[in-house]
Amino acid sequence: MVMTFGLITEGPTDQVVLRTLLARYFSDPDIDVRPVQPNTDSSDVTDHFGGWKNVLDYCTSPDMVATLEANDYVIIQIDTDVCEEYGVKRRMDGDDLTDQQIIEKTRDVITASIGRELFDKFNHKIIFAVSYDSIECWLLPLYYTNNTKSKTTNCCETLNQELRKDGYTIDCSGKKVAYHQKVCKKIKTKELIESISAHNNSFKQFIHRLTSI
Repeated sequence: MVMTFGLITEGPTDQVVLRTLLARYFSDPDIDVRPVQPNTDSSDVTDHFGGWKNVLDYCTSPDMVATLEANDYVIIQIDTDVCEEYGVKRRMDGDDLTDQQIIEKTRDVITASIGRELFDKFNHKIIFAVSYDSIECWLLPLYYTNNTKSKTTNCCETLNQELRKDGYTIDCSGKKVAYHQKVCKKIKTKELIESISAHNNSFKQFIHRLTSI
């Protein structure tokens, strides 16, 4: 029986990355991954709108219940690059928060949007993909072997510095998927995923959650 994954993400490019990771991690290119928010399968272009606000709004909506009931697992992805916009401060009592603290506080924001009662009921189905600082940071080890592979700021442009050598760049707005798909072709095996995830704490936590499935 094929596992089903509902994707609630900031944008279509995030779905490309997550879909690839799931297919390679579980060695199943036909794994049933369903884009929920944004619904890129919809013929209505208004369903394709993304952003962190749409992620949290969807978690708050009545549709969230149906999504949790209809899928074996639901992945909720959000970047932390603009975390202060959704209420997660980078500094507290004069000190910078660690990446782990920001990840945990972002999870708390998502959980609050879902609602504690609903979250507790479906906690076993929910997989957080809180990407610190953006999901493009997870892809850096595909192209860098020096300390840049662990970078957590301005990752999209950093990735593009290497991609320009191949004659193209990915869309940092997160709307055009073609070149993200090209980059993701480099992700071929579970072993590679485990190797590159070691260089980003948020990526490593996402993969660790998959090991429990």
